Amino acid sequence: MVGIVGVAQIGFALLFQRLRSVFTVQVAGLAVLLIGLGLGSFGIKLVLEIDSTLITTTEHALLCVLTLGTMIVFNVWSSGYLRLFSAFLGLLAGFLASYYLGAIPAEAWELLHDAPLFYLPKPMQLGWSINLQSILPAIATGLFLALHGFGALVAAQRFNDADWKRPDLNLIKQGLFAEGLTNIFNAFLNGLPLTSSGGAVSLAASTGCTSRYLAYALAALMVLMAFMPKAIVFWQLLPLPVMGSALIFLAAFTSLSGLQVIASRLLDNRKILALGIGLILGVSYERLQASQYLQASQYLQASETLQHLLFSGVSLGVFVAVVLSAVFQIRNHTRRRKSFDAQHSSIDDVIRFLELQGKSWGARYEVVHRAEYATWQAFEILTEHGLCDVTTANNDKIELETIFNEYTFTVILYYKGKALPISTHAPSHEAMLTDDGAVTQMAGYMLHRLADQVRSRHDGERCELRLLFND
Repeated sequence: MVGIVGVAQIGFALLFQRLRSVFTVQVAGLAVLLIGLGLGSFGIKLVLEIDSTLITTTEHALLCVLTLGTMIVFNVWSSGYLRLFSAFLGLLAGFLASYYLGAIPAEAWELLHDAPLFYLPKPMQLGWSINLQSILPAIATGLFLALHGFGALVAAQRFNDADWKRPDLNLIKQGLFAEGLTNIFNAFLNGLPLTSSGGAVSLAASTGCTSRYLAYALAALMVLMAFMPKAIVFWQLLPLPVMGSALIFLAAFTSLSGLQVIASRLLDNRKILALGIGLILGVSYERLQASQYLQASQYLQASETLQHLLFSGVSLGVFVAVVLSAVFQIRNHTRRRKSFDAQHSSIDDVIRFLELQGKSWGARYEVVHRAEYATWQAFEILTEHGLCDVTTANNDKIELETIFNEYTFTVILYYKGKALPISTHAPSHEAMLTDDGAVTQMAGYMLHRLADQVRSRHDGERCELRLLFND
């Protein structure tokens, strides 16, 4: 069944790449935000668990402050290797303080003493069995592992690129492929399903180190530690307040990064509802899992697949957001057209229309703002220089059409009259004084500077001015 989980992850990796319209930047930001909130919530729980038989409440609080404070000091007010190892230095300070205060139980020390330094795994008795009733839950598990991996991989891309704009679904597909193949291989070793670690991604964000060369060294270290039980048990000596403080430190970077990703795009009511409901359910994951009414539900008890919806807060929130985003695609066209009065329309009318379209499609604010300014300049050029024919009531309309495809925001102006000459260079000073057409040439040149691409063509009596802005 673990192998089926891995196969499902690979299948969903292929599906995610084709569903670009629902796996948007906002959904990616929600996944990153939920990973951070999940880490922080778990850290708070660990911090609040006090073992009064070992230390007092004051000593417990002191461990939390010392661990978190050390991490903050080295991360904020230092540089170089000290900042790189800020999380480790905080854990070290917490461990030394725990040892001094006697916060580590004697049983843990005995376990560390008895654990061998090196140990070769014993051959396992491999056995395969297929439970037909568990196939659908296994596929659901693969789905939610893939959704959780999607969030972790998006966070990794965001932290590794200061100019990040959108998730690279091809790289995400490769990452989910790797996870699926790992779980298929795991099935031959009687292992458990694995997925990307949100805490590891947060650690990279807090230190600012995302080098792949470091990843190779860490992978070799992990392989070595897998044969060293004493090293594994050593990390279990850390008291809960020390571990909880570390998780809070890491969660701060991931949570705020997710908010930045969501806030980088304009949001309309559809996206607000999809992300808001997904966020509420993702944050309420533990409450849903522990709900007496939900657990007592006969329908939930009868449906193993529905029980797998409560796999993790990240998976639940992203799943709901993706489903709602897909539903809200109904009648959400990628083209909009509206007519404006060339003589009486104001800049507010144009801005209101373009902002509405930007929110509907989730375009970045910077791109929409550039489009607003350039479009209004085009309006003024067409009307003030006599390019738009306003001699009759039927010709004084400028039709504005917008097109968005995640990578470009295009504005097209349709009107009757003369085509605007587009020039890649400004006219000379002498031409501006002697040539009447140099003024429109200068206007076309300035418009060319405002947009990434400008095209103008004349088809009979109808003219088209196309402004393209790269996102």
